[in-house]
Amino acid sequence: MSKSSKNFTEEEKAAIALKAASGQENKLQELAEEHGVSVEEIQNWMRETGVTPVKEDDDSISIETTDNYATSVEYGVSFDTPDYKKIVFWTTFGSAVVLLIIVSVFYVHSYTTSNVADRTSQESQFYNIQEIQRQDAETLNSYGVVDPEEGIYRIPIDSAITEIVNESN
Repeated sequence: MSKSSKNFTEEEKAAIALKAASGQENKLQELAEEHGVSVEEIQNWMRETGVTPVKEDDDSISIETTDNYATSVEYGVSFDTPDYKKIVFWTTFGSAVVLLIIVSVFYVHSYTTSNVADRTSQESQFYNIQEIQRQDAETLNSYGVVDPEEGIYRIPIDSAITEIVNESN
């Protein structure tokens, strides 16, 4: 096998990775020295070829993390700082929309109430006018006493017109 890491073939890398996976940590170091490569490079070959090391009663696990990940694990969730500008904007915007809706409902209610009141007033006046006209028509077309002491009586208008025409002839 060649000594330069750049000259290793894929088969040679796989064979070295397989030997490293079958041994313990000191075996990995021995292989690295024997072939003139670093331990990290052999570990990379193991990852590339899919060879996993055999663990013998090793319950310890080491994980390399970033500070953000470690903080997130410590808090139990992803740490997040609130965006106060957005919160203030959406709260103000939402309040303005709700206020606008309330004012709109108030004006629609006022308009509807005044419109109904105007229509009711017009209908009641029309009803009163019709009632007055009916009473006047009844008075003009019937006989009745206007002032009994003075001797003033009422006769239907058609009869009065006929009497006036007959007297003038």
